[in-house]
Amino acid sequence: MSTINENEWDKMLLKYKFAKTILEAELEILLKEYEYRAGNSPVEHIKSRLKSEKSILKKLEDKGYDKTVENVEKHIHDIVGFRIVCSFLSDVYDIVNIIKSSKNFKLKGENDYIKNPKETGYSSYHLNILVPIYLEEKLEYVEAEIQIRTVAMDFWASLDHKLQYKLPEDIPVYLERELLSCSDEIKIMDN
Repeated sequence: MSTINENEWDKMLLKYKFAKTILEAELEILLKEYEYRAGNSPVEHIKSRLKSEKSILKKLEDKGYDKTVENVEKHIHDIVGFRIVCSFLSDVYDIVNIIKSSKNFKLKGENDYIKNPKETGYSSYHLNILVPIYLEEKLEYVEAEIQIRTVAMDFWASLDHKLQYKLPEDIPVYLERELLSCSDEIKIMDN
């Protein structure tokens, strides 16, 4: 199994830090411009983060990949993560369109888990984008994930995440059913 040397790791993380900073600024500009034109803000709040080294390495391990910079960049798509939370379902799609219309990054992929929720009941809209950064006078594109959802979807996803990833044991079947039922009720509220 390969390991990542400290210089490679530091350089890789620097690229992701740059991408996060650039994306924060770009999203602020896009959303403020929309707010200026529309007269209101569709955004309740935005959270951003860089995945920790421990979390990155665990995700590689869980996926069965060697711990290399190449595998991190190829197989881990959410080192830079943004979550944009809106009040209304229509706001989600407005924000998706705003982001997709930007010429300052490239769209790599998207998943509409609102129209096609996961089996667990998870709903959100995911965009994977490539953010241009310059390091050592060289242009590179760094991947980031943006999740856009309503307040109700965010509430459900936060509970689900804690249960799925933070508990030491499997979730009991009855609790999975209750979560799915809550997800269905949230869809009704959002609509």
